[in-house]
Amino acid sequence: MQAYRLVRRPADAVPAHVDDARQQEVVAHTDGPLLVLGGPGTGKTSTLVESVAARVAEGVDPERILVLTFGRRGATALRHRIEGRVARGRHRVVHEPLVRTFPAYAFGLLRRAAAERGEPSPRLLTGPEQDLIIRELLDVAGEEGADDPVGWPDELRPALRTRAFAAQLRDLLLRAAERGVGPVELARLGEKLGRADWPAAARFLREYVAVLALRDVTTRGSVAYDNAELVRAAAGLLADDPGLLAAERRRLAYVYVDELADTDPAQLDLLAMVAGGGKPLVAFADPDSSTYAFRGADPAGVSAFPDRFRTASGAVARTVVLTTSYRTGAGLLAATARVARRLRGPVGHRQLQPLPDAEPGTVEVRTFRSATSESAYLAHALRAAHLMDGVPWSRMAVLVRSTTLQLPSLQRALNAAGVPTVVHAEDLPLHLQPGVAPLLLLLRCALEPDRLDEEAAVALLHSPLGGADPLAERRLRQGLRALALAGGDRRPSGMLLVEALRDPAELAAIERRWAAPAQAVAGLLATAREAAAVPGAT
Repeated sequence: MQAYRLVRRPADAVPAHVDDARQQEVVAHTDGPLLVLGGPGTGKTSTLVESVAARVAEGVDPERILVLTFGRRGATALRHRIEGRVARGRHRVVHEPLVRTFPAYAFGLLRRAAAERGEPSPRLLTGPEQDLIIRELLDVAGEEGADDPVGWPDELRPALRTRAFAAQLRDLLLRAAERGVGPVELARLGEKLGRADWPAAARFLREYVAVLALRDVTTRGSVAYDNAELVRAAAGLLADDPGLLAAERRRLAYVYVDELADTDPAQLDLLAMVAGGGKPLVAFADPDSSTYAFRGADPAGVSAFPDRFRTASGAVARTVVLTTSYRTGAGLLAATARVARRLRGPVGHRQLQPLPDAEPGTVEVRTFRSATSESAYLAHALRAAHLMDGVPWSRMAVLVRSTTLQLPSLQRALNAAGVPTVVHAEDLPLHLQPGVAPLLLLLRCALEPDRLDEEAAVALLHSPLGGADPLAERRLRQGLRALALAGGDRRPSGMLLVEALRDPAELAAIERRWAAPAQAVAGLLATAREAAAVPGAT
Protein backbone atom coordinates (compact mmCIF):
# COMPACT_ATOMS: atom_id res chain seq x y z
CA MET A 1 0.00 0.00 0.00
CA GLN A 2 1.30 3.43 -0.87
CA ALA A 3 0.10 6.95 -0.12
CA TYR A 4 1.14 10.03 -2.04
CA ARG A 5 1.10 13.61 -0.86
CA LEU A 6 1.44 16.31 -3.49
CA VAL A 7 1.97 19.91 -2.47
CA ARG A 8 0.96 22.25 -5.30
CA ARG A 9 0.37 25.93 -5.92
CA PRO A 10 -2.78 27.18 -4.16
CA ALA A 11 -5.90 27.49 -6.30
CA ASP A 12 -5.91 31.27 -6.13
CA ALA A 13 -2.44 31.30 -7.72
CA VAL A 14 -3.81 30.00 -11.03
CA PRO A 15 -4.36 33.01 -13.32
CA ALA A 16 -7.94 33.82 -14.20
CA HIS A 17 -6.94 34.79 -17.76
CA VAL A 18 -4.40 33.25 -20.08
CA ASP A 19 -1.11 35.16 -20.22
CA ASP A 20 1.09 32.69 -22.06
CA ALA A 21 2.04 33.41 -25.69
CA ARG A 22 0.99 29.94 -26.83
CA GLN A 23 -2.31 30.23 -25.01
CA GLN A 24 -2.92 33.58 -26.67
CA GLU A 25 -2.17 31.96 -30.01
CA VAL A 26 -4.88 29.37 -29.34
CA VAL A 27 -7.38 32.00 -28.20
CA ALA A 28 -6.81 33.99 -31.38
CA HIS A 29 -7.24 30.95 -33.65
CA THR A 30 -10.39 31.22 -35.79
CA ASP A 31 -9.56 29.40 -39.02
CA GLY A 32 -9.45 25.64 -39.55
CA PRO A 33 -8.59 22.79 -37.17
CA LEU A 34 -6.08 23.07 -34.33
CA LEU A 35 -4.84 20.49 -31.83
CA VAL A 36 -3.74 21.78 -28.41
CA LEU A 37 -1.63 19.43 -26.30
CA GLY A 38 -0.61 20.02 -22.72
CA GLY A 39 0.17 18.18 -19.53
CA PRO A 40 -1.81 18.59 -16.33
CA GLY A 41 -2.03 22.15 -15.05
CA THR A 42 -1.00 23.82 -18.31
CA GLY A 43 -4.28 25.73 -18.60
CA LYS A 44 -5.99 23.78 -21.38
CA THR A 45 -9.50 24.29 -20.00
CA SER A 46 -8.77 27.93 -19.11
CA THR A 47 -7.63 28.50 -22.69
CA LEU A 48 -10.83 26.89 -23.97
CA VAL A 49 -12.92 29.15 -21.76
CA GLU A 50 -11.01 32.23 -22.94
CA SER A 51 -11.41 31.16 -26.56
CA VAL A 52 -15.19 30.91 -26.25
CA ALA A 53 -15.30 34.25 -24.41
CA ALA A 54 -13.25 35.83 -27.18
CA ARG A 55 -15.67 34.59 -29.85
CA VAL A 56 -18.64 35.94 -27.89
CA ALA A 57 -16.84 39.28 -27.48
CA GLU A 58 -16.44 39.37 -31.26
CA GLY A 59 -20.21 39.16 -31.62
CA VAL A 60 -20.71 35.46 -32.32
CA ASP A 61 -24.02 34.09 -31.03
CA PRO A 62 -23.22 31.63 -28.19
CA GLU A 63 -25.65 29.15 -29.73
CA ARG A 64 -23.36 28.94 -32.75
CA ILE A 65 -20.44 27.84 -30.57
CA LEU A 66 -20.46 24.14 -29.69
CA VAL A 67 -18.28 22.89 -26.81
CA LEU A 68 -18.04 19.12 -26.46
CA THR A 69 -16.64 17.41 -23.38
CA PHE A 70 -16.72 14.11 -21.53
CA GLY A 71 -19.24 13.48 -18.74
CA ARG A 72 -22.24 15.39 -17.46
CA ARG A 73 -20.44 16.73 -14.41
CA GLY A 74 -17.60 18.06 -16.56
CA ALA A 75 -20.05 19.64 -18.98
CA THR A 76 -21.91 21.40 -16.16
CA ALA A 77 -18.70 22.74 -14.58
CA LEU A 78 -17.39 23.92 -17.95
CA ARG A 79 -20.69 25.65 -18.78
CA HIS A 80 -20.58 27.53 -15.47
CA ARG A 81 -16.98 28.61 -16.08
CA ILE A 82 -17.79 29.92 -19.55
CA GLU A 83 -20.89 31.76 -18.34
CA GLY A 84 -18.92 33.31 -15.49
CA ARG A 85 -16.07 34.38 -17.76
CA VAL A 86 -18.41 35.95 -20.34
CA ALA A 87 -20.30 37.74 -17.56
CA ARG A 88 -17.03 39.19 -16.20
CA GLY A 89 -16.33 40.54 -19.68
CA ARG A 90 -19.63 42.49 -19.53
CA HIS A 91 -20.91 40.88 -22.70
CA ARG A 92 -24.63 40.28 -22.79
CA VAL A 93 -25.42 36.62 -23.40
CA VAL A 94 -28.80 35.96 -24.92
CA HIS A 95 -28.50 32.16 -25.07
CA GLU A 96 -26.59 29.74 -22.91
CA PRO A 97 -23.40 28.35 -24.46
CA LEU A 98 -23.81 24.98 -26.13
CA VAL A 99 -21.72 22.86 -23.77
CA ARG A 100 -22.67 19.23 -24.33
CA THR A 101 -21.43 15.71 -23.91
CA PHE A 102 -21.22 13.75 -27.15
CA PRO A 103 -24.30 11.62 -26.32
CA ALA A 104 -26.30 14.72 -25.33
CA TYR A 105 -25.40 16.48 -28.57
CA ALA A 106 -26.26 13.35 -30.59
CA PHE A 107 -29.59 13.00 -28.78
CA GLY A 108 -30.42 16.63 -29.60
CA LEU A 109 -29.74 16.00 -33.29
CA LEU A 110 -31.97 12.92 -33.36
CA ARG A 111 -34.74 14.66 -31.45
CA ARG A 112 -34.76 17.70 -33.77
CA ALA A 113 -34.79 15.46 -36.85
CA ALA A 114 -37.71 13.43 -35.45
CA ALA A 115 -39.67 16.60 -34.68
CA GLU A 116 -39.14 17.93 -38.21
CA ARG A 117 -40.42 14.64 -39.67
CA GLY A 118 -43.39 14.53 -37.30
CA GLU A 119 -42.15 11.34 -35.65
CA PRO A 120 -42.13 10.50 -31.93
CA SER A 121 -39.09 11.79 -30.08
CA PRO A 122 -36.40 9.13 -29.51
CA ARG A 123 -35.76 8.01 -25.98
CA LEU A 124 -32.66 6.99 -24.09
CA LEU A 125 -32.32 3.32 -23.22
CA THR A 126 -31.08 3.35 -19.64
CA GLY A 127 -28.45 0.97 -18.33
CA PRO A 128 -30.85 -0.91 -15.99
CA GLU A 129 -33.39 -1.31 -18.81
CA GLN A 130 -30.69 -2.64 -21.11
CA ASP A 131 -29.49 -5.05 -18.41
CA LEU A 132 -33.04 -6.32 -17.91
CA ILE A 133 -33.50 -7.07 -21.62
CA ILE A 134 -30.14 -8.84 -21.82
CA ARG A 135 -30.85 -10.98 -18.76
CA GLU A 136 -34.30 -11.90 -20.01
CA LEU A 137 -32.81 -13.08 -23.30
CA LEU A 138 -30.06 -15.01 -21.50
CA ASP A 139 -32.63 -16.75 -19.32
CA VAL A 140 -34.08 -18.39 -22.44
CA ALA A 141 -31.05 -20.67 -22.77
CA GLY A 142 -31.72 -24.06 -21.23
CA GLU A 143 -29.34 -25.76 -18.85
CA GLU A 144 -28.47 -28.46 -21.40
CA GLY A 145 -28.47 -26.15 -24.41
CA ALA A 146 -31.49 -27.73 -26.10
CA ASP A 147 -33.48 -24.49 -25.84
CA ASP A 148 -30.55 -22.17 -26.57
CA PRO A 149 -31.26 -20.26 -29.81
CA VAL A 150 -27.89 -18.51 -29.65
CA GLY A 151 -25.65 -21.54 -29.15
CA TRP A 152 -23.40 -20.34 -26.36
CA PRO A 153 -20.21 -22.39 -25.80
CA ASP A 154 -20.60 -25.11 -23.15
CA GLU A 155 -17.94 -23.57 -20.92
CA LEU A 156 -19.96 -20.34 -20.67
CA ARG A 157 -23.32 -21.97 -20.00
CA PRO A 158 -23.04 -22.02 -16.16
CA ALA A 159 -22.41 -18.24 -16.22
CA LEU A 160 -25.28 -17.21 -18.50
CA ARG A 161 -27.66 -16.34 -15.67
CA THR A 162 -25.16 -14.40 -13.57
CA ARG A 163 -25.13 -10.62 -13.33
CA ALA A 164 -21.42 -10.51 -14.10
CA PHE A 165 -21.85 -12.27 -17.45
CA ALA A 166 -24.74 -9.98 -18.41
CA ALA A 167 -22.64 -6.94 -17.49
CA GLN A 168 -19.68 -8.13 -19.58
CA LEU A 169 -21.96 -8.96 -22.52
CA ARG A 170 -23.50 -5.49 -22.35
CA ASP A 171 -20.02 -3.97 -22.29
CA LEU A 172 -19.08 -5.94 -25.41
CA LEU A 173 -22.21 -4.74 -27.24
CA LEU A 174 -21.46 -1.12 -26.32
CA ARG A 175 -17.85 -1.34 -27.47
CA ALA A 176 -18.96 -2.94 -30.74
CA ALA A 177 -21.52 -0.16 -31.31
CA GLU A 178 -18.91 2.54 -30.64
CA ARG A 179 -16.64 1.06 -33.30
CA GLY A 180 -19.39 0.36 -35.82
CA VAL A 181 -18.93 -3.41 -35.55
CA GLY A 182 -22.12 -5.24 -36.50
CA PRO A 183 -23.05 -8.93 -36.00
CA VAL A 184 -21.33 -10.09 -39.20
CA GLU A 185 -18.07 -8.29 -38.44
CA LEU A 186 -18.14 -9.41 -34.79
CA ALA A 187 -18.58 -13.05 -35.83
CA ARG A 188 -15.78 -12.75 -38.40
CA LEU A 189 -13.43 -11.25 -35.80
CA GLY A 190 -14.28 -14.05 -33.37
CA GLU A 191 -13.48 -16.72 -35.95
CA LYS A 192 -10.26 -14.96 -36.92
CA LEU A 193 -9.09 -14.64 -33.32
CA GLY A 194 -10.26 -18.09 -32.27
CA ARG A 195 -12.89 -16.84 -29.81
CA ALA A 196 -16.01 -19.00 -29.77
CA ASP A 197 -17.83 -16.53 -27.52
CA TRP A 198 -17.79 -13.68 -30.06
CA PRO A 199 -19.73 -15.51 -32.83
CA ALA A 200 -22.27 -16.46 -30.14
CA ALA A 201 -22.38 -12.83 -29.00
CA ALA A 202 -22.94 -11.82 -32.64
CA ARG A 203 -25.97 -14.13 -32.84
CA PHE A 204 -27.17 -12.71 -29.52
CA LEU A 205 -26.73 -9.18 -30.91
CA ARG A 206 -29.08 -9.97 -33.82
CA GLU A 207 -31.72 -11.24 -31.41
CA TYR A 208 -31.19 -8.28 -29.08
CA VAL A 209 -31.63 -5.74 -31.90
CA ALA A 210 -34.79 -7.54 -33.08
CA VAL A 211 -36.27 -7.47 -29.57
CA LEU A 212 -35.53 -3.75 -29.21
CA ALA A 213 -37.16 -3.05 -32.59
CA LEU A 214 -40.23 -5.03 -31.55
CA ARG A 215 -40.46 -3.10 -28.26
CA ASP A 216 -40.19 0.20 -30.12
CA VAL A 217 -43.02 -0.76 -32.48
CA THR A 218 -45.36 -2.16 -29.82
CA THR A 219 -44.89 0.67 -27.30
CA ARG A 220 -44.98 4.34 -28.23
CA GLY A 221 -43.39 3.93 -31.63
CA SER A 222 -40.32 5.89 -30.47
CA VAL A 223 -36.85 4.49 -31.06
CA ALA A 224 -34.74 3.69 -28.01
CA TYR A 225 -30.96 4.14 -28.07
CA ASP A 226 -28.21 3.50 -25.57
CA ASN A 227 -25.33 5.98 -25.26
CA ALA A 228 -23.13 4.27 -27.85
CA GLU A 229 -25.98 3.81 -30.33
CA LEU A 230 -26.99 7.47 -29.91
CA VAL A 231 -23.71 8.71 -31.33
CA ARG A 232 -23.65 6.17 -34.16
CA ALA A 233 -27.27 6.90 -35.05
CA ALA A 234 -26.64 10.66 -35.16
CA ALA A 235 -23.62 10.22 -37.43
CA GLY A 236 -25.64 7.90 -39.68
CA LEU A 237 -28.51 10.40 -39.79
CA LEU A 238 -26.19 13.19 -40.95
CA ALA A 239 -24.55 10.91 -43.53
CA ASP A 240 -27.94 9.91 -44.97
CA ASP A 241 -29.38 13.43 -45.05
CA PRO A 242 -27.02 15.90 -46.83
CA GLY A 243 -29.50 18.73 -46.29
CA LEU A 244 -29.55 18.21 -42.52
CA LEU A 245 -25.76 17.94 -42.45
CA ALA A 246 -25.34 21.18 -44.41
CA ALA A 247 -27.79 22.97 -42.11
CA GLU A 248 -25.98 21.75 -39.00
CA ARG A 249 -22.60 22.80 -40.36
CA ARG A 250 -23.97 26.26 -41.21
CA ARG A 251 -25.48 26.56 -37.73
CA LEU A 252 -22.17 25.91 -35.97
CA ALA A 253 -19.58 28.64 -36.42
CA TYR A 254 -16.97 27.22 -34.02
CA VAL A 255 -16.47 23.84 -32.35
CA TYR A 256 -14.28 23.22 -29.29
CA VAL A 257 -13.51 19.80 -27.79
CA ASP A 258 -12.23 19.26 -24.27
CA GLU A 259 -10.62 15.96 -23.18
CA LEU A 260 -10.10 14.65 -26.72
CA ALA A 261 -8.20 11.64 -25.33
CA ASP A 262 -11.41 10.37 -23.73
CA THR A 263 -13.37 10.17 -26.99
CA ASP A 264 -14.22 6.89 -28.70
CA PRO A 265 -14.26 6.13 -32.46
CA ALA A 266 -17.99 6.78 -32.81
CA GLN A 267 -17.64 10.22 -31.24
CA LEU A 268 -14.74 11.09 -33.53
CA ASP A 269 -16.84 10.01 -36.53
CA LEU A 270 -19.63 12.36 -35.43
CA LEU A 271 -17.11 15.15 -34.87
CA ALA A 272 -15.72 14.62 -38.38
CA MET A 273 -19.23 14.95 -39.82
CA VAL A 274 -20.05 18.29 -38.18
CA ALA A 275 -16.57 19.87 -37.90
CA GLY A 276 -14.48 18.33 -40.69
CA GLY A 277 -13.42 19.81 -43.99
CA GLY A 278 -11.47 22.73 -42.54
CA LYS A 279 -14.16 24.09 -40.21
CA PRO A 280 -12.90 26.10 -37.19
CA LEU A 281 -12.24 23.31 -34.71
CA VAL A 282 -9.99 23.41 -31.64
CA ALA A 283 -9.40 20.20 -29.68
CA PHE A 284 -7.60 20.05 -26.31
CA ALA A 285 -5.94 16.90 -25.04
CA ASP A 286 -3.42 15.37 -22.70
CA PRO A 287 -2.46 12.08 -24.39
CA ASP A 288 -1.43 10.62 -21.01
CA SER A 289 -4.75 11.26 -19.25
CA SER A 290 -7.15 8.94 -21.06
CA THR A 291 -8.80 7.37 -18.03
CA TYR A 292 -11.95 5.94 -19.63
CA ALA A 293 -10.56 3.23 -21.89
CA PHE A 294 -12.85 0.79 -20.05
CA ARG A 295 -15.76 2.78 -21.50
CA GLY A 296 -14.41 2.67 -25.03
CA ALA A 297 -12.17 5.76 -25.04
CA ASP A 298 -9.32 5.50 -27.55
CA PRO A 299 -6.37 7.90 -27.00
CA ALA A 300 -5.11 7.02 -30.51
CA GLY A 301 -7.60 9.62 -31.73
CA VAL A 302 -5.24 12.33 -30.44
CA SER A 303 -2.29 11.26 -32.58
CA ALA A 304 -4.56 10.75 -35.60
CA PHE A 305 -6.25 14.15 -35.24
CA PRO A 306 -3.89 16.25 -37.45
CA ASP A 307 -4.23 13.83 -40.37
CA ARG A 308 -7.94 13.22 -40.00
CA PHE A 309 -9.00 16.84 -39.47
CA ARG A 310 -7.24 18.69 -42.26
CA THR A 311 -7.53 22.29 -43.38
CA ALA A 312 -9.69 23.36 -46.31
CA SER A 313 -6.61 23.16 -48.56
CA GLY A 314 -5.85 19.62 -47.42
CA ALA A 315 -2.91 20.40 -45.13
CA VAL A 316 -2.59 18.62 -41.80
CA ALA A 317 -3.90 20.46 -38.76
CA ARG A 318 -1.45 22.53 -36.71
CA THR A 319 -0.47 21.43 -33.21
CA VAL A 320 0.27 23.80 -30.32
CA VAL A 321 1.94 22.42 -27.20
CA LEU A 322 1.40 24.19 -23.85
CA THR A 323 4.46 23.79 -21.64
CA THR A 324 3.95 26.16 -18.71
CA SER A 325 2.64 24.50 -15.56
CA TYR A 326 0.42 26.75 -13.42
CA ARG A 327 -0.12 24.18 -10.66
CA THR A 328 3.24 22.71 -9.71
CA GLY A 329 6.75 23.84 -8.92
CA ALA A 330 10.11 22.55 -10.06
CA GLY A 331 10.39 19.87 -7.36
CA LEU A 332 7.11 18.20 -8.17
CA LEU A 333 7.65 18.55 -11.93
CA ALA A 334 11.02 16.83 -11.62
CA ALA A 335 9.42 13.93 -9.73
CA THR A 336 6.61 13.50 -12.23
CA ALA A 337 9.10 13.72 -15.11
CA ARG A 338 11.01 10.75 -13.69
CA VAL A 339 7.78 8.74 -13.67
CA ALA A 340 6.78 9.97 -17.13
CA ARG A 341 9.98 8.60 -18.66
CA ARG A 342 8.42 5.15 -18.44
CA LEU A 343 5.36 6.16 -20.44
CA ARG A 344 5.05 5.44 -24.13
CA GLY A 345 4.10 7.91 -26.83
CA PRO A 346 5.21 11.49 -27.61
CA VAL A 347 7.07 13.41 -24.94
CA GLY A 348 6.76 17.06 -26.03
CA HIS A 349 3.74 17.78 -23.84
CA ARG A 350 5.52 16.31 -20.77
CA GLN A 351 8.41 18.79 -20.79
CA LEU A 352 6.79 21.32 -18.47
CA GLN A 353 8.29 24.48 -16.99
CA PRO A 354 7.05 26.02 -13.72
CA LEU A 355 6.22 29.66 -13.17
CA PRO A 356 9.25 31.67 -12.01
CA ASP A 357 7.76 32.36 -8.57
CA ALA A 358 6.35 28.87 -7.98
CA GLU A 359 7.35 27.06 -4.82
CA PRO A 360 9.16 23.79 -5.64
CA GLY A 361 6.63 21.56 -3.84
CA THR A 362 7.30 18.18 -2.24
CA VAL A 363 6.45 14.56 -2.90
CA GLU A 364 6.13 11.95 -0.16
CA VAL A 365 5.74 8.21 -0.72
CA ARG A 366 4.68 6.05 2.23
CA THR A 367 4.42 2.26 2.25
CA PHE A 368 2.02 0.34 4.52
CA ARG A 369 1.69 -3.31 5.45
CA SER A 370 -2.11 -3.38 5.29
CA ALA A 371 -5.11 -1.44 4.08
CA THR A 372 -6.06 -0.77 7.72
CA SER A 373 -2.81 1.03 8.50
CA GLU A 374 -3.07 2.96 5.24
CA SER A 375 -6.59 4.12 6.11
CA ALA A 376 -5.47 5.15 9.60
CA TYR A 377 -2.64 7.22 8.16
CA LEU A 378 -4.97 8.91 5.66
CA ALA A 379 -7.41 9.79 8.44
CA HIS A 380 -4.59 11.22 10.56
CA ALA A 381 -3.17 13.26 7.65
CA LEU A 382 -6.56 14.71 6.73
CA ARG A 383 -7.44 15.60 10.33
CA ALA A 384 -4.04 17.25 10.82
CA ALA A 385 -4.47 19.31 7.66
CA HIS A 386 -7.92 20.42 8.81
CA LEU A 387 -7.20 21.10 12.49
CA MET A 388 -3.63 22.39 12.32
CA ASP A 389 -3.42 23.98 8.85
CA GLY A 390 -7.04 25.12 8.57
CA VAL A 391 -7.70 23.36 5.26
CA PRO A 392 -11.49 23.01 4.71
CA TRP A 393 -12.82 19.48 4.28
CA SER A 394 -14.22 20.52 0.90
CA ARG A 395 -10.67 21.21 -0.36
CA MET A 396 -9.51 17.62 0.25
CA ALA A 397 -9.85 14.53 -1.91
CA VAL A 398 -8.86 10.88 -1.65
CA LEU A 399 -8.30 9.01 -4.90
CA VAL A 400 -8.84 5.24 -4.95
CA ARG A 401 -8.13 2.67 -7.61
CA SER A 402 -11.51 0.93 -7.30
CA THR A 403 -14.66 2.32 -5.68
CA THR A 404 -16.09 -1.18 -5.34
CA LEU A 405 -13.07 -2.75 -3.60
CA GLN A 406 -11.60 0.13 -1.61
CA LEU A 407 -14.30 2.72 -0.99
CA PRO A 408 -16.45 0.99 1.71
CA SER A 409 -13.59 0.17 4.09
CA LEU A 410 -11.93 3.53 3.56
CA GLN A 411 -15.18 5.40 4.22
CA ARG A 412 -15.71 3.49 7.46
CA ALA A 413 -12.20 4.31 8.64
CA LEU A 414 -12.52 8.01 7.82
CA ASN A 415 -15.97 8.31 9.37
CA ALA A 416 -14.75 6.56 12.52
CA ALA A 417 -11.95 9.13 12.75
CA GLY A 418 -14.39 12.03 12.39
CA VAL A 419 -13.51 12.84 8.78
CA PRO A 420 -16.68 13.60 6.78
CA THR A 421 -16.87 11.95 3.37
CA VAL A 422 -18.92 12.63 0.25
CA VAL A 423 -18.99 10.46 -2.86
CA HIS A 424 -20.37 11.87 -6.09
CA ALA A 425 -23.49 9.89 -6.98
CA GLU A 426 -22.33 9.16 -10.54
CA ASP A 427 -19.17 7.53 -9.13
CA LEU A 428 -21.26 4.83 -7.44
CA PRO A 429 -23.25 2.02 -9.04
CA LEU A 430 -26.98 2.72 -8.90
CA HIS A 431 -27.71 0.07 -6.27
CA LEU A 432 -25.11 1.60 -3.89
CA GLN A 433 -26.33 5.20 -4.10
CA PRO A 434 -27.65 6.49 -0.74
CA GLY A 435 -31.10 7.26 -2.14
CA VAL A 436 -31.50 3.83 -3.73
CA ALA A 437 -29.82 1.26 -1.48
CA PRO A 438 -32.29 1.52 1.47
CA LEU A 439 -35.28 1.26 -0.87
CA LEU A 440 -33.90 -1.85 -2.55
CA LEU A 441 -33.14 -3.41 0.84
CA LEU A 442 -36.68 -2.67 2.02
CA LEU A 443 -38.18 -4.28 -1.10
CA ARG A 444 -35.98 -7.36 -0.74
CA CYS A 445 -37.02 -7.81 2.89
CA ALA A 446 -40.70 -7.29 2.02
CA LEU A 447 -40.74 -9.77 -0.85
CA GLU A 448 -38.33 -12.27 0.71
CA PRO A 449 -39.08 -12.34 4.47
CA ASP A 450 -36.05 -14.51 5.19
CA ARG A 451 -33.81 -11.64 4.11
CA LEU A 452 -34.94 -9.59 7.11
CA ASP A 453 -32.30 -10.40 9.73
CA GLU A 454 -30.77 -8.27 12.49
CA GLU A 455 -28.24 -6.61 10.15
CA ALA A 456 -30.93 -5.66 7.63
CA ALA A 457 -33.24 -4.43 10.41
CA VAL A 458 -30.55 -2.13 11.83
CA ALA A 459 -29.68 -0.83 8.34
CA LEU A 460 -33.33 0.02 7.67
CA LEU A 461 -33.78 1.70 11.04
CA HIS A 462 -30.73 3.94 10.49
CA SER A 463 -31.61 4.71 6.86
CA PRO A 464 -33.69 7.74 5.81
CA LEU A 465 -36.68 5.37 5.80
CA GLY A 466 -36.44 4.90 9.57
CA GLY A 467 -34.43 7.90 10.67
CA ALA A 468 -33.14 6.33 13.89
CA ASP A 469 -29.86 7.22 15.57
CA PRO A 470 -27.76 4.91 17.81
CA LEU A 471 -29.53 6.18 20.95
CA ALA A 472 -32.98 5.47 19.51
CA GLU A 473 -31.89 1.97 18.48
CA ARG A 474 -30.50 1.27 21.96
CA ARG A 475 -33.66 2.48 23.73
CA LEU A 476 -35.81 0.44 21.31
CA ARG A 477 -33.81 -2.70 22.04
CA GLN A 478 -34.08 -2.07 25.80
CA GLY A 479 -37.85 -1.59 25.58
CA LEU A 480 -38.37 -4.77 23.53
CA ARG A 481 -36.12 -6.76 25.88
CA ALA A 482 -37.97 -5.53 28.98
CA LEU A 483 -41.35 -6.53 27.49
CA ALA A 484 -40.00 -9.95 26.51
CA LEU A 485 -38.51 -10.67 29.94
CA ALA A 486 -41.78 -9.71 31.59
CA GLY A 487 -43.45 -12.46 29.56
CA GLY A 488 -40.70 -15.02 30.19
CA ASP A 489 -39.16 -14.60 26.72
CA ARG A 490 -35.35 -14.62 26.96
CA ARG A 491 -34.53 -14.21 23.24
CA PRO A 492 -31.78 -11.67 22.35
CA SER A 493 -32.75 -8.14 21.38
CA GLY A 494 -31.73 -8.68 17.76
CA MET A 495 -34.39 -11.33 17.23
CA LEU A 496 -36.96 -9.17 19.00
CA LEU A 497 -36.06 -6.26 16.71
CA VAL A 498 -36.67 -8.37 13.59
CA GLU A 499 -39.98 -9.67 14.96
CA ALA A 500 -41.11 -6.10 15.77
CA LEU A 501 -40.57 -5.05 12.17
CA ARG A 502 -42.57 -8.04 10.94
CA ASP A 503 -45.38 -7.53 13.47
CA PRO A 504 -45.33 -4.05 15.03
CA ALA A 505 -48.07 -4.79 17.59
CA GLU A 506 -45.55 -4.96 20.46
CA LEU A 507 -44.26 -1.48 19.61
CA ALA A 508 -47.43 0.10 21.01
CA ALA A 509 -46.17 -0.57 24.56
CA ILE A 510 -42.85 1.26 23.99
CA GLU A 511 -42.36 5.00 24.38
CA ARG A 512 -43.48 6.64 21.17
CA ARG A 513 -40.29 8.51 20.25
CA TRP A 514 -38.20 5.33 20.50
CA ALA A 515 -40.73 3.17 18.66
CA ALA A 516 -41.42 5.64 15.81
CA PRO A 517 -38.50 4.54 13.52
CA ALA A 518 -39.46 0.87 13.81
CA GLN A 519 -43.15 1.67 13.21
CA ALA A 520 -42.22 3.64 10.07
CA VAL A 521 -40.11 0.77 8.67
CA ALA A 522 -42.75 -1.82 9.59
CA GLY A 523 -45.42 0.26 7.84
CA LEU A 524 -43.30 0.52 4.69
CA LEU A 525 -42.67 -3.23 4.69
CA ALA A 526 -46.40 -3.86 4.96
CA THR A 527 -47.13 -1.37 2.17
CA ALA A 528 -44.58 -3.03 -0.12
CA ARG A 529 -46.05 -6.49 0.55
CA GLU A 530 -49.58 -5.24 -0.17
CA ALA A 531 -48.50 -3.55 -3.40
CA ALA A 532 -46.71 -6.69 -4.56
CA ALA A 533 -49.79 -8.82 -3.85
CA VAL A 534 -51.97 -6.84 -6.27
CA PRO A 535 -52.67 -8.94 -9.39
CA GLY A 536 -50.45 -7.85 -12.27
CA ALA A 537 -47.97 -6.02 -10.06
CA THR A 538 -44.35 -6.12 -11.19
